[in-house]
Amino acid sequence: MVGILLRGSHARRAATAHSDVDVDVLVGGAPYAARRAYLAEHSGRLTHLSVASRDVRSWIVRLGEPADWAFGLPVTAPARLLWAEPHWRPRIDLPVLCQPADEPRLEELIATLGKVAGARDAGDQLGIRLAAADLARLTPSVLRLANPSVRVVSRRSALSAALDLPVAPAGYREDMLLCLGLRPGSVGQLAAAASRLVGGTLPLVRPYAAEIAEVAGADLAAALVDGRLRRYVAQLGRPAGRPPRPRREAAPGRTAGAGQWLTVPVPDAPVSGAHPSPQQPAPGRTSRLDPSIAARLRRTPDGLVAAVVRQHDSGEVLMVAWMDDEALHRTLTTGRATYWSRSRGEYWVKGATSGHHQYVRSVAMDCDGDAILVSVDQLGAACHTGHRTCFFEDLPVTGAREES
Repeated sequence: MVGILLRGSHARRAATAHSDVDVDVLVGGAPYAARRAYLAEHSGRLTHLSVASRDVRSWIVRLGEPADWAFGLPVTAPARLLWAEPHWRPRIDLPVLCQPADEPRLEELIATLGKVAGARDAGDQLGIRLAAADLARLTPSVLRLANPSVRVVSRRSALSAALDLPVAPAGYREDMLLCLGLRPGSVGQLAAAASRLVGGTLPLVRPYAAEIAEVAGADLAAALVDGRLRRYVAQLGRPAGRPPRPRREAAPGRTAGAGQWLTVPVPDAPVSGAHPSPQQPAPGRTSRLDPSIAARLRRTPDGLVAAVVRQHDSGEVLMVAWMDDEALHRTLTTGRATYWSRSRGEYWVKGATSGHHQYVRSVAMDCDGDAILVSVDQLGAACHTGHRTCFFEDLPVTGAREES
């Protein structure tokens, strides 16, 4: 024996009256072995004592691998060394046990969606539920590429962090809960939620194709960039035998510059329930925007409000775009500036393909409700031309000036 460690809720000082006591016994030269559990009695009260024996060298190696319960997120879990052999003490006397994040498992995520689709077509209800739960556990490992770093200390905190990722597809939290089996739903709803999770994740991680290539290979990364992966996910979302929908002709008007704007298909979303304002939300597009906010908007006939975007600290005006109710909802709830493209009839998230992200710091509505002021932290160029701001051409002002 070379050391005894206390882990879990007692080490985190978060134990309740019902918490187990988790102890690792580190030994030299022996494989991992879970010991029989003990029920220790003290003052008439029973406590569950869980003991595992681990080879100290493989235990140290394990600290360099992702935790299988952490949804792909990095771990920093407190531990308490109760006793150690002097030779090993410097190496195992760690105040926290750190494990790295998992690699972005995009290939496995796509394969798991295939299992969902196969079980759906076979009418295998248990198979759909099992595969959907696996898919939900994989999704955060891929989305982590587009999100700020976060560390977790327990399985419960890992679930909370995974559900609260700020950069995520629309309806992400609800779809995750449904796929994990933490919210009731039919197998058809599960299959649709799984498709939305994967389909919504692809455009968000497209700027990180290089990182994905290192893990899954160049072909999968190329398929992510050129749209083949999106087409494949759409194919999996259709039951076998159903023909694909005919492709819609592009609407006339200005198109996006290469690598600048992302378009995301409009998801199925519940109606917000807002009372109609003088201008109705755009027909055919539903939204989860807070009804109290939706009721104050004064929209154009096509259901839009202007969004003026500025740099949050300098006040520099960067661009003007358009939002409908759902685009505003996504902007407020994901922390990523999301707009409605009038020419293409689709949503786009600024920076998702170019890497020129807009992280939202605050959003304000003007007194008439017909314009939105979005204060962002702009990374790189805001304009599709490559300029920092869209307002880079000064016009001559020839009017008479008043002398002071």
